[in-house]
Amino acid sequence: MRSFIALPVTADARRTLEETQAALRRKGVRGRFTPPENHHLTLAFLGNVEDPAPVIAAMRRVPVPKTALRFDRLTLFGDVLVALFRPNDALERYARALRDSLDEAGIKYDRQAFRPHITLCRKTALPCPDFRLSPSERELRGLRLPVKEVRLMSSDLSGETPQYTAVYTQR
Repeated sequence: MRSFIALPVTADARRTLEETQAALRRKGVRGRFTPPENHHLTLAFLGNVEDPAPVIAAMRRVPVPKTALRFDRLTLFGDVLVALFRPNDALERYARALRDSLDEAGIKYDRQAFRPHITLCRKTALPCPDFRLSPSERELRGLRLPVKEVRLMSSDLSGETPQYTAVYTQR
C-alpha cells in the first residue's frame, strides 16, 4: 500500500484552509486544489509498504509531542501552492526522531528536507506574474495546528482524487 505518516488537520483548520482556497480561486488562482478532506501535514512519505507492522512499531518508539504549529505564509514549492508553518523545535525534534526510528527499522522513506506545510493546490497557475500570495483572510493569519496525534495513512490513487485512510493513529 502507498503510505505516509502525517499530522491530521482539525475541523477548524480544515475550514480555514478551505476558505483560503475559495478566496484564492476568486482572485484567479487556478490549478488542482486539494480536497479539504485530504488536508494533512506529511512527516514522512514512505511509498509502497507491504506490511504496516514495522512502520507502526517504529512510530510507537517516538512519543508524539504536545505542541501547536502556527501559520507562517503562503508560498510556492515549484508549482505547488502550500500553507507553510513557522519553525517549531518540538516538531522538528519529533520529525528527526521519527525518521531515525524508521532508519533503525530499515524502512525506506523520501529523504527530502522536512518543511512543515499543507498542500493547497498542485499545478498552480497564478493570474499574473507579479501576483502576491499574501493571505488577506484574518483567520489564516491566526491559523494554529495542534499536534495531538500522528497517523500512518494509506493512499489510493485509483480514482479522480486520492483517497486517504488512517491505518494507525498514535496519540
